[in-house]
Amino acid sequence: MEGVVVGVFGTDTEAKQGFEASVAKKSEAEGMLVHQRFEGGRRFTLLDTADYPERMQGYARVASISDHALYLFPRAGRLSAADGELAVLLEAFGVPGTLELLDGSASPASASSALKGTAAASYRVEERASESSAIDLSFITPRGDLLSTGTLVYVDRCFTVKGVGTVALGFVLSGTVKVHDQFRPIPGPAKSIDVKGIQVNDVDVESAGRGIRVGLSLRGVDAKELDRTYWLDDGTHGLVQEPTFRYAKSPFYRQEVVGRDLHLQLPGAILPASLSQTGTGELKASLPVPVPVWDGMRGVVVDLNGKALRVTGGATFL
Repeated sequence: MEGVVVGVFGTDTEAKQGFEASVAKKSEAEGMLVHQRFEGGRRFTLLDTADYPERMQGYARVASISDHALYLFPRAGRLSAADGELAVLLEAFGVPGTLELLDGSASPASASSALKGTAAASYRVEERASESSAIDLSFITPRGDLLSTGTLVYVDRCFTVKGVGTVALGFVLSGTVKVHDQFRPIPGPAKSIDVKGIQVNDVDVESAGRGIRVGLSLRGVDAKELDRTYWLDDGTHGLVQEPTFRYAKSPFYRQEVVGRDLHLQLPGAILPASLSQTGTGELKASLPVPVPVWDGMRGVVVDLNGKALRVTGGATFL
């Protein structure tokens, strides 16, 4: 079983809620907003957040694990600063997408013109009613910068369930999770954790592949030990505390980033990062903990205290 992760980006809360309720079924409302849809024998997970634009972290996390973006152009027909920031975020991550024009809000030409300078300006265009249930997601494919080997799970929630024990919720970023797999917490206690059960939408399964949201019942660890764990892996991924990356600064961000303490959004997790420049022109991030890194991995440098724009640019790791 494999799936596709689709991020829903926009600032019009009413329009997003109507759109999501029409095309998918809500499955979670705590933390990330999660909707599920089945189409052509595939499972599509639609992700959204309720804390934007006050906070950047929710949408940065959604973009970091999305295969495709649905960018909802505001029904008012013009972009706010927050709408523009979302377009810059998707550009920095290199997420392909669809520009959704709701209820005749704008013509394709005017919407693309408003988004000039970002990848969203060249997204495929879909004109639709905000509460139409018809949508075609069959063309979406997995992102190419995520791993094709090894098993890696991003964990966003961990808690204790009476009668079950420790449960972790997250997304399979690569590989396949199977019952009885042994995983390493990153970061976390130096011990192996046994997967004693897997659920997908409250249904027990024996395995789950990339792009699937899973609930993992874990043996050999207490939930409190995983308070600061962001990933589980099969031990095959290299861990680096000072990764280097090629940095593509956004033309809309005016400040320098070298020598500053900012944040680095990785696949799933966002971490504080002190940035410096290497002798060959790349940037290096000093992180509080070692993290999984692979060639071509994408990230974004985020200035959470930025006034006009919090997305500084994209990172491609070496």
